[in-house]
Amino acid sequence: MELRKANYGDVPSVSKIYDIVRGGEFCVWNENYPTMDDARRDFEAGCLYVLLKDGEIIGCASVEPVAEDDDLPFWRVNDGTHREISRIAIAPAHQGRGYARVMVELLTNELKNQGVTSIHLLAAKVNRPAVNTYRKLGYDFIGECYRYGADYFVCEKVINK
Repeated sequence: MELRKANYGDVPSVSKIYDIVRGGEFCVWNENYPTMDDARRDFEAGCLYVLLKDGEIIGCASVEPVAEDDDLPFWRVNDGTHREISRIAIAPAHQGRGYARVMVELLTNELKNQGVTSIHLLAAKVNRPAVNTYRKLGYDFIGECYRYGADYFVCEKVINK
C-alpha cells in the first residue's frame, strides 16, 4: 500500500471513484458532490491524496487546512494547527478489506510528521463502516450536527500535544 499526494493525472481516477461510490449503501453524497471540479480544486490546493495498491488508485481523501466545518463549536483544537480529512472514498471493489483504515492511519502519520496537532472529520451517521473505523482508530466523538442534507458525528483525534 502506498499513500501519496495526487498528481494532475490522478484527478480523473479520483473523480471516477467519487462517481462509483456515490449512491452506495452507506454514502450520503449526491449527484452534485463530490465532482471532478472538487477533485481538481483539491489537487490544485495540494490537499488531495490517493491510496495505491499494486500501482492502482483504490482510494482517495482530501486534507484541508481550512474547512467549512471549522465553525462547529465542538472542536478542542481549532487554532490553525489542525486539519480536516474529507471526501474519504475507497473504490467499491476494494471495500470491506480495511483499506479505509489503512489510508486514514497513513494520513495520520503524514500529518503528525508535519506537526499537525489535531484531525477533524465528520462521519455520516448512516455510514456504519466508517463510524466503526473511526472508533477503532481512536477518534473521539465530540458532537453531532446536521449538514449537507445528512446527520453527522463530529469526530476529532489529537495527534500531537
